[in-house]
Amino acid sequence: HFPIVGEALLWTLEQGLTPAGVWTAEVKDAWTKTWTVVHSVMEPALVEAAKASESKDQAMKLVQESWALVEKDLDAHGIKFFMRIFTIAPGALQLFSFKDVKDLEKSPELAAHAGTVMRTVGQAVAGLSDVQTLIPVLQSLGGAHAKYGVQPEHFPIVGEALLWTLEQGLTPAGVWTAEVKDAWTKTWTVVHSVMEPALVEAAKASESKDQAMKLVQESWALVEKDLDAHGIKFFMRIFTIAPGALQLFSFKDVKDLEKSPELAAHAGTVMRTVGQAVAGLSDVQTLIPVLQSLGGAHAKYGVQPEHFPIVGE
Repeated sequence: HFPIVGEALLWTLEQGLTPAGVWTAEVKDAWTKTWTVVHSVMEPALVEAAKASESKDQAMKLVQESWALVEKDLDAHGIKFFMRIFTIAPGALQLFSFKDVKDLEKSPELAAHAGTVMRTVGQAVAGLSDVQTLIPVLQSLGGAHAKYGVQPEHFPIVGEALLWTLEQGLTPAGVWTAEVKDAWTKTWTVVHSVMEPALVEAAKASESKDQAMKLVQESWALVEKDLDAHGIKFFMRIFTIAPGALQLFSFKDVKDLEKSPELAAHAGTVMRTVGQAVAGLSDVQTLIPVLQSLGGAHAKYGVQPEHFPIVGE
């Protein structure tokens, strides 16, 4: 196609420049030489990319076809896979809920987890046909494992165990050829390269959140030593920032507001609720619906979205 494009380019230039008397022999020669250089750079890159694409397609085909054989006895291969992990790295067993189960290889707990993992591998294998969609799935999967204590050094162990399991399952059928091994090795390398950075990033984020939670909870413990006084200061500050907010409360007409029992009682309730939320940071999934319910409950009191920045301040 390159000579065709070159011919069309020169013809187009000739048509455009001849009427102006610019399409001289020198200009034509300059353009011809320029296109020759462009052609000489682009064509080898095209050929190389085509070969790489063909190689990737062939590797994907080998991986998907060989995985179809593994799927015929997925649960058994899954158990072999995990038992191989625990053989290579016995300490890895401590990351799992079934770590104390006797006769581990026959345990329903291991079988269930191994089956889930192998089906996830199957989804990834199927997803090789659409790598751009697969990548965020693998990133999410990598990040999700941070909370289980998985470390970057575990990936080579998992890769070794996976290749061993495939070898054990596919060799008897004569399928575990050098080409298939190479295809699986390259596929795992890609999976590893996507999941590990996501795991590291998630671990850092989790560590940062844990540190933030620790700081919040430790500092709140000091506030709680004089909770009622802090509660009154909190509300008086709200009314200083936004005097109109006082109209939302039943004690809006009370004289000497700062010393009123009504404000003290309400402020104490609110501050204890804040304390419950602070304690709940240890279990965010349980805390979220509580906060949602609390937010919804305030609608009937006339609270507006613009009040939240005031409360936060």
